Amino acid sequence: MKKHTLALAIASSVLASAAGAGQVAEMNGVTYSVGGYIKAEGVFNRPDADAANDVSNSFDATARQSRLNFKTERVVDGHKITTFIEGDFYGGYFNSSTYDWRLRHAYMQIDKVTLGQTWSGAFFATAPMDAAQVNFWGPGLGTIGGNGGTVRPNLVMHYTSGPVRISLQDPVNTGAAFPDMVAAYTQRFEGGSGYTVAAVGRDVAQGDGSNNDDENSVFGGGFSFAGKLGMGDVTLYGSAYTGKGLGVYTGFGVAGAYGGKNSDAEDGKLVQQTGYTAAVAYQVNEKTKATIRMAHIGVDDDADSELNAMNANVIYNYTKGLDLGVEFRKQDVGTLNNTSTFPNIRPKGKQLEVMAIYKF
Repeated sequence: MKKHTLALAIASSVLASAAGAGQVAEMNGVTYSVGGYIKAEGVFNRPDADAANDVSNSFDATARQSRLNFKTERVVDGHKITTFIEGDFYGGYFNSSTYDWRLRHAYMQIDKVTLGQTWSGAFFATAPMDAAQVNFWGPGLGTIGGNGGTVRPNLVMHYTSGPVRISLQDPVNTGAAFPDMVAAYTQRFEGGSGYTVAAVGRDVAQGDGSNNDDENSVFGGGFSFAGKLGMGDVTLYGSAYTGKGLGVYTGFGVAGAYGGKNSDAEDGKLVQQTGYTAAVAYQVNEKTKATIRMAHIGVDDDADSELNAMNANVIYNYTKGLDLGVEFRKQDVGTLNNTSTFPNIRPKGKQLEVMAIYKF
């Protein structure tokens, strides 16, 4: 095998996409690459005290977000074939100190078609145009890609031709008669500017989640816009979406962030929701970048539910591959805090995270 210098293809956002892979060997026309990162993080939780948020102050520290990926590339009969597999250590129980390997990505890409477990069409329609965040749990709040539980469907097929991406995905509604669908158009310009417009459609269950309600479903959907404007050291970000049946993708809906099949319906009808984000990033110098981001979601349900979130971070590139960062964030509704696997990850209130990440 021929050895090569290890090189990392850095993703546009530290946490918004999989870490790149560096080429390490080539044999029989196949290029092999490995990559990933080690991340150490400490989070100070300061939840708001009220009857609906019975969570005390805490400090959590972990390295389980660390990940490893493996990639192959080859050309066969004029067709470029790529495979990619990646995992981290968020399998098993959250409160254990011994963690299981968890599959994040496992896909093959043949020319313009990608097939396997990887980013959803909703995620691709928003994340590349969103500001960088340290927040691992729900970095896309305020967009149609904000629910961490649906950003990598069990199976997704993307067809990409120039600026157009068509996605068919394993449906969140287990009784759906057809796949969830996303159609997106992306345009990029010099200087780091660009935008993506997308349409989303899915078969949404309306019942109480029981097997008897599998056929009681209706088509829901919506539209999204996400863009960024590069102006030298300053980059502006903004996005907006609206639609019915989108709560399972946005991370906020009638039944909360991780509701059942009926999380987007109320009284037998789909619920309308609208969200937007705004952010600004400033390149302080060649090693330091500061970002502030705000998000809002409004839901037209009986309670007129709404979510507001803000985060501000500073990331310092200590040396090649090694970033140090701190992020303050707050939100007025708890998300991902009613499950046994991930209890109280993002409660209502404030958080401060410090982290060090080394990408290889």
